[in-house]
Amino acid sequence: MQEVLRDLDADGERINSYFEKLGPMPMGRYFEQLIFFAIQHDSEYELLEENRQIFDGKITRGELDLILHNHRSGAIEHWEIALKFYLQIQNNSQPEYMLGPSTRDNLGKKLEKLLGAQIPLSQIDEIQKDYPAIEPKLMVKGIFFYPWQQNWSLSEGVSTDHLKGAWLSLETLASISDSSGKWLLRKKPSWIGGLQFSNDKFLQSITEIAAQCSVAFAEKKGPQFISRFKLLDGIWLEESYFFVCPDKWPENQE
Repeated sequence: MQEVLRDLDADGERINSYFEKLGPMPMGRYFEQLIFFAIQHDSEYELLEENRQIFDGKITRGELDLILHNHRSGAIEHWEIALKFYLQIQNNSQPEYMLGPSTRDNLGKKLEKLLGAQIPLSQIDEIQKDYPAIEPKLMVKGIFFYPWQQNWSLSEGVSTDHLKGAWLSLETLASISDSSGKWLLRKKPSWIGGLQFSNDKFLQSITEIAAQCSVAFAEKKGPQFISRFKLLDGIWLEESYFFVCPDKWPENQE
């Protein structure tokens, strides 16, 4: 699929046209649609169903994100898809110490829901009748952020080569001197995917980014997602990811 994604990335018109027809949507739904789009252009997979709802009478019991045919293995697969951004608040491998920026969610709760409620849906009679040998799969993508220049622990069940970032306070960000890099305050749904620019028109200095974060915190907004860019062969490439957090986060998160 990586080769397919590279080809699609080189042809922006196709994917832009696809999303223009869909219109605005929440970031999680946007990520799902990216996966659906990629699978439809990957000869190794055949998309059989998306968002298959399970009913108990008139009540919706749940939903399967994807049912597809893996042509390489011959298997029928049920995929559950999630996009998450978590910040580790203690040097501890337990997943509950990976918090979402709002602190209402954590990796432990998410895995419990995915593994305990979502993945088993493909084993119920209604699905087994249509797909007797269906195999459940879990795809969790995103970035895990660790305390800036501190020790951290790999959460249980997480790949060692997962995408990593750092989180730090506004005071710490303001103390960093960075004359060579440029920065960008990321807004949903552009939290997804690596960015690059042919010029620095949309990029700012670290001082300007710190000022924007200060304004956001004065408005009682939560942690702010920012990226650092470096100039390489005339292109500004996204190099690293950060969350800037209000003082005393997460204790003061409303």
